[in-house]
Amino acid sequence: MLALVGVIALSSVWVQWNSTSRIGTNTEQDWVIVLGDRVRDGEPSDYLRERLDTAVSIVEDGRAQRVLISGHAASIKGNEVAAMHEYLVDRGIDAAAITEDEHGVTTYNTCARAHAVFGIDNAIIVTQDFHLRRAVALCEGQGIGTVGEQASADAGAYLTVRNWFREIVLSRPKALLDSTLDPVPRTLEL
Repeated sequence: MLALVGVIALSSVWVQWNSTSRIGTNTEQDWVIVLGDRVRDGEPSDYLRERLDTAVSIVEDGRAQRVLISGHAASIKGNEVAAMHEYLVDRGIDAAAITEDEHGVTTYNTCARAHAVFGIDNAIIVTQDFHLRRAVALCEGQGIGTVGEQASADAGAYLTVRNWFREIVLSRPKALLDSTLDPVPRTLEL
């Protein structure tokens, strides 16, 4: 039990260390990376819609010129990447400015592929607060100069507690292990 607590604490320290001073800095970068989330009947979930709306604002404000949308394209619940692309184009983002990553099925894999496959060296990464520091730390670990931009999260108390619990107890230790033991993307396919 003590070892488990130690791993959880170590992973949270690692996330904090690698994301300090990199959240909400209002800086300009070449890219904005939008992490996928569930789709329902071809429509983005609430979390995903908030991420996409944040990315639209970043592009409209001139803080990034290109958008990498990354998610699961073969999910039984729907193609996250196709839904994200349609949503962004419907809100005025030029399709030529959008790059699709259909193999970004985890935050780690998205960051690893962003650098190794798409050549991204600097980016603003967009996700909700519970996920943001880990996403920044993972992209930084892949050699991407990253700043995080928090998307809104209109979740009730149950989802907020569940997401933070999952983040601290499960996702952060997995992220530390992934970045330490497996420093390459799962696939280099386009």
